[in-house]
Amino acid sequence: MDSSQIKIKKGSILIYRLFDIAEEINMPQVEAILQDNRGPDRFKVPKYIDRAIQLKKPPVTFGLGEEVFTAQNRTFKADVIMKLRDFGTLSIIYQIPISTGTSWKDLVEIAQALEEGSEIDSLARQQAREITKTITSALKKPTDWSGFEDYIVYFIEEFENGFTVDEFKSKADFTAVMLAENQVKLSKDMKEASAEAMYQYGENDLAIIDWNSAIVIEPSGSRDIPDILEFSITQLMEMRYYDDLLDAKLNALYEDIQKKRHSVWVSKYDRLYEDASSRYIEFIEFLEKVENSLKVVGDFYLAKIYRGAATQFRLKDWQDSVTRKMNILAQVSNLLQGEMNVRRSHLLEIIIVLLITYEIISAVFMK
Repeated sequence: MDSSQIKIKKGSILIYRLFDIAEEINMPQVEAILQDNRGPDRFKVPKYIDRAIQLKKPPVTFGLGEEVFTAQNRTFKADVIMKLRDFGTLSIIYQIPISTGTSWKDLVEIAQALEEGSEIDSLARQQAREITKTITSALKKPTDWSGFEDYIVYFIEEFENGFTVDEFKSKADFTAVMLAENQVKLSKDMKEASAEAMYQYGENDLAIIDWNSAIVIEPSGSRDIPDILEFSITQLMEMRYYDDLLDAKLNALYEDIQKKRHSVWVSKYDRLYEDASSRYIEFIEFLEKVENSLKVVGDFYLAKIYRGAATQFRLKDWQDSVTRKMNILAQVSNLLQGEMNVRRSHLLEIIIVLLITYEIISAVFMK
């Protein structure tokens, strides 16, 4: 079957842009700020948001209305949803409806435009700055990290002409959409590689997860799987944030050591040691929040999706990288702390010897 013969009857594209904006967010305070500033009528959020996830501190979620933007000379209209989590993250979700009758070939073209276009990045950054400025008083230790995480979910509820999931798996070039590749006909090996992360609960649903995008076929319209994926992306972003932060601190530390900018009595390494300890505790607390708060209650399939997403996003590798750099920073800080203590000890010994010498000389001359 030609890709142009596969037509979508109902669906949407979910574009995610995630930012780290603070170490912690006061959730009740931020909810009050947003309602006071914009009014509750502006924040209409579908009931399906985060229904599958139970958190000790659920996110604050508001609708931001409609936005129009262009990407690769295409115009898109999107309903925008904002989601804030207590551990300092901001998610902005752009929901673009897929027009009835859109062919699979057309969807590949749309995917390519969204993937290559940078306009939505600029829009998301602008909206993130505006939101952050509005809720500044609710932020604990705001961050200025320039990075962000992006992801796309192609969410399909129904195909035209009774096209089934089994037909989709065998005939649709789903890899072309996920990789946004409209120039090259992808090999069989590429399609088989994508199919390794394919999950199915019933006969009529399907989820294919890749590192930068996913295809979810869900006739019921439930957004449980996109919510699980979005939570996993949030974890990935936090890992990247801590990884970049530690890189910067280690680089600064190495430069300072090379320049030998030591102070005998008051050393910046004291502060570095304290900061390293603080960051380590902060990171451990973040991991505990994630591990203890995420509960896919009574649903083995969604738990499987979550584990699959964690594998695709290489969360374990990122966590190991951050932990390793944390340990390096702590070890170097300890070594420097020990060196400074030895220097101070030697200086104190010299001062004591000088004082004793002074006392002796004073005693001799006084006679």
